[in-house]
Amino acid sequence: MDGFNENNMNEFAPPSKKNLKIVVLMLVMLIAAAVAVIAVVISGSKKDAENKEKNSHKAAVETYTEAMYETDAFDDFINVTMPADVLKQYKKTDNYYEEKNDYKYMLERNENITVSSIKKGDMLSDNELKFAEGYFGEQADYHDIDVVNIEITEAYEYSFKLKNAEYENKDTYTRVVCAVKVKGDGWKIIPLDAESLCEMYGSDDE
Repeated sequence: MDGFNENNMNEFAPPSKKNLKIVVLMLVMLIAAAVAVIAVVISGSKKDAENKEKNSHKAAVETYTEAMYETDAFDDFINVTMPADVLKQYKKTDNYYEEKNDYKYMLERNENITVSSIKKGDMLSDNELKFAEGYFGEQADYHDIDVVNIEITEAYEYSFKLKNAEYENKDTYTRVVCAVKVKGDGWKIIPLDAESLCEMYGSDDE
């Protein structure tokens, strides 16, 4: 058995209890690290999904309908009905403070109205997207605001019912709005249906 000695045999000996504890500890640490990484990935995916939902056309409509009859929700209302470039300048005008007070007074007189049955409708055509851009252009002009071109890339009609508690909570009437995606800004609400956009902002040959 040339070549074998006591030192060679130690290579085949079972690990000591001390070494075994070190190995187990390292495995535990590796597993804990893997679990932490998985948790971060899952959390990130969940947050991405929440952000995506928050920025969706349906979420914009829900924000709009919730703010419609909340007396302290004027800022939520204008955030979802004005492009960012318009909104930033609008908040510096006297109109902002005057309309905020008017909004609260108006809603106090309609506190019994609630919204129900939100339903997605048809996608707007390319021409209707242009009409929607015209709406925001006129909105800026109304408040004497200079803005760069506003581009809308996608839009849908949405309908919802308004209920009034004074009439035994029966449906009173249905409103239709357009949820439009402003490039670089996200989803906004135009309080008109597609047909009205066409009539108000379309040319005779469109």
